[in-house]
Amino acid sequence: MEQKLVKLLLRMRERVFFRAAQRTFAMIMPFALIGAFFQMFSKILLSRDSLFFNILNLSKVFPQIVFQIARFISGGVIFAIFGLFGVYAAYFMALYTARIYNKDSKLAGITAIIAVFLIRSPNLSMNNGFSAVDLQLLSIKRMLFTTLFIGYLVGQVFRFLGQDHAIKRIEHVFDIKDRAFAAVKPVVASLFMAVVVASFIYVLQVKIFNSDLVTTIADKIITSNNLLINVPLVLLAIFLHWLGIGTPLELAMSGQNGGAATANFNYALTHGSSWNVPFKYLGSNLVQSYGTLSGAAFTVSLIIAILLLDRNKQNKLVAKASIFPALFGVFNGLWVAFPVYLNPLLVLPVLVIPLVNIVISSLAIALHLIPVSVYPVLAGTPGVLIPYIGTNGSWQALLMTIILVILDVYIIMPFYKINMNVQKRIAEIDALQDSRVISFKGRKKIIKEELGNNEKTYAKNATK
Repeated sequence: MEQKLVKLLLRMRERVFFRAAQRTFAMIMPFALIGAFFQMFSKILLSRDSLFFNILNLSKVFPQIVFQIARFISGGVIFAIFGLFGVYAAYFMALYTARIYNKDSKLAGITAIIAVFLIRSPNLSMNNGFSAVDLQLLSIKRMLFTTLFIGYLVGQVFRFLGQDHAIKRIEHVFDIKDRAFAAVKPVVASLFMAVVVASFIYVLQVKIFNSDLVTTIADKIITSNNLLINVPLVLLAIFLHWLGIGTPLELAMSGQNGGAATANFNYALTHGSSWNVPFKYLGSNLVQSYGTLSGAAFTVSLIIAILLLDRNKQNKLVAKASIFPALFGVFNGLWVAFPVYLNPLLVLPVLVIPLVNIVISSLAIALHLIPVSVYPVLAGTPGVLIPYIGTNGSWQALLMTIILVILDVYIIMPFYKINMNVQKRIAEIDALQDSRVISFKGRKKIIKEELGNNEKTYAKNATK
């Protein structure tokens, strides 16, 4: 069974879309890790409603101007890295897609950026320019998958219409002009397609990002007390987040203002505990407190699995650099740097871990083993402490959190071992292609033989 899963994942991972996406994330990795630290810094020390800001009474320690400068700098870095992430994603996705087919990759990347800015949400009140909504669509939380897909399509246009291009160590002016003229056909074709799509969007007022649908999914999760509704919607929200559309999950984890949540809080204040609140299975409480631990459940378990199992120094370095941001619910850094986004090797544990956590915690609540998390939790609270604080200091909730984290690590370990096997096999194939033992077609032949259980020598079967 494991061998079949390895071969299936290897086949998915070898698709050009996923190969280009992995390279894209790898290139943006250092910036994502830096941005994650700025997000953590802003979340735990600069926000007035954060846990550590209030515990340390920082408003009395430093003058207001210090916080204004820090917020100005931190906000600028976060916006430049994660707010405009879609621009970088489109550029590198087109670049690496074209490069896989030995086409002019850099011009493909620039073309993809122009296409991304053409295809945006319609705004009849603006004759030109960009609204705040347009810029939000470039965020890593909103339309990451769309920008990657645009980059991929541009790369495919260069594949079919562009000329073969070999990277030269030194390029003279005439060489550069030859490249530019050779790329005119795919550039014009790509931009023409983008103009057609943009015109269609504008005339029909199509929403690139359907905020109503996102809000509906998040509201259902927040307000529903029915596990049969909550669990499928939570899994859908998490899957969308894996695709790069993370808004439903983000809203669900932060939403605590519904009528049912208020009723639970008022009951806890009146009776002095949250053991018998009227709405025990609210999606908002289950998702943030026990299901995802505010994003720490999967992320922390993945970091532990990497440190325990992986011998790759780069993976260990990424894991170590992501420990503190992950503990405080900042997971964009690891999700980009590893990467987790659009990684078919990790989609199963991404979905399984929250599912197991929600089911076990719901069962524990039904059996009266743990109280319901209903009390407000300050921003910047470590994810593993959210159930403890959200239940007003219940040791049962803290013990349940520890059990869930240990269980999550055991759940992810077999998946991570499969991930390591697939990555090892891909590295072997990469080495053969880099050494010119196999061609691009030969690479595809190897994958077919892997799926067909053919044990012949790779170099012999895939030589040019």
